Parts: sequence; C-alpha cells; structure tokens
Amino acid sequence: MPRDDAFRKVMKTVTRVREPGAKPEEDLKSMDRYICDLCHGIREREEMIQCGFCGRWICRKNCWEEELKACESCSGLILLAKDETERDDSS
Repeated sequence: MPRDDAFRKVMKTVTRVREPGAKPEEDLKSMDRYICDLCHGIREREEMIQCGFCGRWICRKNCWEEELKACESCSGLILLAKDETERDDSS
C-alpha cells in the first residue's frame, strides 16, 4: 500500500472533532486560558496546537507527538496505518 493510501486510510478513520481554524474551548474560570481536548489541562494559548487530522486543540507538553505532527489520539492510528503499509509492501 503506497504512503498516499496510508494517509487516506488515516483520514477516513479519524473522527473530526473540530474544523481547521476553529477556536479551542475556553476555560470559563480564567477567561484567558484554554482546555486541552485530550488531558483537559488548562493552558495558555501559546501552549496549545491544533491537530491537523482530528482538529482537537491539545497541549504541546503532554498530548502532542512532535515526530508524527499529530495528537496522541491520532498518532496511534498513524502508527497502525504505517505498520500495515510496511507489511503490505513486504508481501
């Protein structure tokens, strides 16, 4: 399976939580901080990043996989698709 097919498979599998550019959920107590969609930690805007796969706003410190450029949730799906692609290529 070519890499392109693996990417399409991941995109079909991932449930989009937010559209690209949608704002993160605000912490109503502080009114200037945001809530991570995965760990639910409260962070400054600069500490958050939006996953290009699912649209979740997540904290860079705990929930972002820099190597895969995706949130922890999508990273698992990416690794599964990558493993499947490698198995198919070796057959």
